[in-house]
Amino acid sequence: MIKILLIEEDVAISNLIRLNFKMENYKSEVIFDGDEALNAIEKDSFDLILLDVMLPKIDGFTLLEKIKPLGIPVIFLTAKSLVTDKVYGLKAGADDYITKPFEGIELLARIENVLSHYNKKTNIINFKDVEIHLDVYTLK
Repeated sequence: MIKILLIEEDVAISNLIRLNFKMENYKSEVIFDGDEALNAIEKDSFDLILLDVMLPKIDGFTLLEKIKPLGIPVIFLTAKSLVTDKVYGLKAGADDYITKPFEGIELLARIENVLSHYNKKTNIINFKDVEIHLDVYTLK
């Protein structure tokens, strides 16, 4: 199962995003500030990180510098919509940059795209006690 770390200071937005994750069967953890995020990244492993830029304690751009050496894909999800911010984020190493407001379906498509570039897209669907392997058409 894909595990995503969502680093977003806005509780309402993080709740909305987590609803989208549930529809795609992604496991997620939500953290609301950069300092806690850094601790979580050091202790656990994640397949992808959705990262806000404007965070308490450690901002997203600074946090990205600490994440990139770990090889975890990062998508910025932020209200900072100036072209200079987007270019800075992408040149700093983000795999994508999405501005708020956003559509849930677009967010999921971008996540799927980034995961596929890292060969992290799973072809396994879990539903209750059933595991479906889409690539070989088997049930377990």
